[in-house]
Amino acid sequence: MGKKGGRNRLKSIAAPRSWDIPRKKGTFVYKPVAGPYPIASSYPLGTVVRDLARLASRSKEVKFITRSGGVLVDGTERHVPSFPVGLFNVLSVPAEGSSFRLVPSRKGLVLAKLDHDEENRKLCRITSKTKVKGGHIQFGFHDGRSMLSDALSLGPGDAVLMQVPSQKVIGEVKLAKGSIGLVLSGERAGQVGKISDVKKGTISREGMVRLSLPGGEAEIPSRLVFPVGTEEPMITIGGGDR
Repeated sequence: MGKKGGRNRLKSIAAPRSWDIPRKKGTFVYKPVAGPYPIASSYPLGTVVRDLARLASRSKEVKFITRSGGVLVDGTERHVPSFPVGLFNVLSVPAEGSSFRLVPSRKGLVLAKLDHDEENRKLCRITSKTKVKGGHIQFGFHDGRSMLSDALSLGPGDAVLMQVPSQKVIGEVKLAKGSIGLVLSGERAGQVGKISDVKKGTISREGMVRLSLPGGEAEIPSRLVFPVGTEEPMITIGGGDR
């Protein structure tokens, strides 16, 4: 009987084009397991450790670092090299004293180095808002986490700044005129600009956001704009515009 299901390994040459990795250095790369991110918008943890952060040179070293609890993702130990990490995930390696955040760029997601006081802060965009049993409000976020909160007056497209892994909300920003927006993909990926207008979508047309970017005014689908602050970004997002 033939094998059912997909393959559990991935060739470098067949990896998503959004992965900023060497294509011909090795035959295989880690394949992300099922998680909160699609394969095209995430990296396997082992690939980040080896190919992006260059904290290891071989898979054997990657397995030793991760399985010994040497890598934290959003403040939580992750022991599986194929664990998927994506937008704004914070990777910390206490033994090296290093912390990084995955930020968007024209090449895809890249690493931005963080100061020590930022390694427990993360911006999460709201993707869903529902009323659950008891009349409470549940928010779903872009990284798969969820939260019950009756105090937040936000909706899908807005974002919160939270401490991780405790999920304590310490700031919020709306996808609205006057906020600062970060472009997530396309030719302008990694650029930030002031939002000058937000147009709500209809059944036949998706919502649009007008931004003042370094290259001039641009109108971009709202799903590709992440609000990151009001006067300035609430987290480090440098390193992505390249």
